[in-house]
Amino acid sequence: MVIQLAKHVFGASKVAATSSTAKLDLLKSLGADLAIDYTKENIEDLPEKFDVVFDAVGQCDKALKAVKEGGRVVSIIGSVTPPASSFVLTSDGSILEKLNPYFESGKVKAIIDPKGPFPFSQTLEAFSHLESSRATGKVVIHPIP
Repeated sequence: MVIQLAKHVFGASKVAATSSTAKLDLLKSLGADLAIDYTKENIEDLPEKFDVVFDAVGQCDKALKAVKEGGRVVSIIGSVTPPASSFVLTSDGSILEKLNPYFESGKVKAIIDPKGPFPFSQTLEAFSHLESSRATGKVVIHPIP
């Protein structure tokens, strides 16, 4: 989602993203200009530094080494080392209303893990799949019919 928002909503000119080897093509299909295989490269060791690094896995220290001087690191999980900042989104729905045209036009789309949606009776299996780090997109559990 962050790749799509950066490119299509906020107008980023270049987006780099990391994933395992198997998901590199997905990153490119979502708009990433540079898809980095974290099983082969460490983002903090790349010669290119970035204006903004979005840390979604709790590796703030590595993210700080990948950002340009004067750039920003935004983390949504784990401890944050200054000058990085923690980000928590809460909304009454107004943000989704602003994003709605992008969803309706297809510029931004939700990626749902192909193993789902899981029925409520398989909630434990859904969480096991999520914890396996093999999920692609969001893991959905649908309510009891």
